[in-house]
Amino acid sequence: MDSNSTSRALIREIVAHVRCAVCGHHFAASDVRVVGRTEQVWAMHINCRECRTQALLFAVIKEGGAEPIYTDLAPDEWERVKDRPPISTDDVIAVHQYMQSYDGDFSEIMDEPLPEE
Repeated sequence: MDSNSTSRALIREIVAHVRCAVCGHHFAASDVRVVGRTEQVWAMHINCRECRTQALLFAVIKEGGAEPIYTDLAPDEWERVKDRPPISTDDVIAVHQYMQSYDGDFSEIMDEPLPEE
């Protein structure tokens, strides 16, 4: 099966089984655009014609088909992180240790501070 027919088959599978997470509308093939792929993971931009929600959908390709993974990343966020290395066990431990020792207001470390209550 060539690359174009594989893409069309995967997109047909997605539009048959995936609905917009916001409004529940079914997608059409024209709503799905492949924005990147590796041998085992495809990243697709999906645009809901009904509510205008945009999302990234990741499909993990494995023997027997593809399994979609949903994300709330915007396409520009995906561009920023797609080539970064995976989060390692050491990364998780470092964040855990930092959080254990952190004695402050989370709004101090966020890009957008939490609203005052």
